[in-house]
Amino acid sequence: MEYYVAIGSIIGIHAMLGLSVYLVAISGQMSFGQQGFFALGAYLAGLSTALWGLHLLPALVLGVVVAAAVGLLVGFPALRVRGLYLAIATFGFGEIVRLAFLNVRYTRRIGDRVVGPNASEGFRHVRYIYDRGITPLEYLGIILLALVVVVILFYFLERSKLGAKLRAVEEDEVAASMIGINVTRVKVFGFTVAAGVAGLAGGLFIHYSSYIDHDMVALPLAIASVTYPIFGGLGSFVGPLLGAVALVGLTESLRTLHGAREFIYGALIILTMLFRPRGIVDEALVLRVKGWLPLRAARRPAPAP
Repeated sequence: MEYYVAIGSIIGIHAMLGLSVYLVAISGQMSFGQQGFFALGAYLAGLSTALWGLHLLPALVLGVVVAAAVGLLVGFPALRVRGLYLAIATFGFGEIVRLAFLNVRYTRRIGDRVVGPNASEGFRHVRYIYDRGITPLEYLGIILLALVVVVILFYFLERSKLGAKLRAVEEDEVAASMIGINVTRVKVFGFTVAAGVAGLAGGLFIHYSSYIDHDMVALPLAIASVTYPIFGGLGSFVGPLLGAVALVGLTESLRTLHGAREFIYGALIILTMLFRPRGIVDEALVLRVKGWLPLRAARRPAPAP
């Protein structure tokens, strides 16, 4: 049972990370730096509970706000480039954050434990949930509640005018600007919210694992976070959720292969782009489902008078 609770927790956290990449992707960009915002959220939330004495909710909120604020600052210069150049720029940002935390020492002795970021030794003993008697199953409930909140946000975003603007910018930036859409503002908005979602995932992760170090927010996490929406699909927020469930399950089944998992992820990206360029849940599938639902409703027998 504990094994499945652990897998469910990782899926919930990585689904949020995939959703953060998805939000950038539907504005016509691709970020390989969401692991940097993930790290910011993790370290800030961990510091808040382990050293500053905050409760979990304000700690998570602080991680989200700081990650989103950094996303806003990074978004303006980064989104002036496109395609491969943006991918390199965002990955560079992620590496800057990773290397910064590799050199941060901010510790305090609490009882018999040294708590706080300790350079290459990582950030240990973030034991908020364990010290308060929160079971892994209860914490899984917290993770899933946070995921539901994020999914509801995405649900309403995709059905709003702002969501339509994001899709319009993805389709054709020039045409979008010609009908009065502020392309830069839309892109920066998407990048900022995506950074906040990644920060939330990081804050939840460090309290689940009680530990994080620079290696945990390196290239493999960047590849995984991009793979979820590309494999799952860019037609709807359901795609990254599906991608996270499928690929985390695949990761667990291939655990004995260690480093080969990154090659398998890369192969999945290539195959998906060749045969399903928009992923499994693409726009065509979404339109078919939307057309099917009213048809089912029309065929449903009317209630008896």
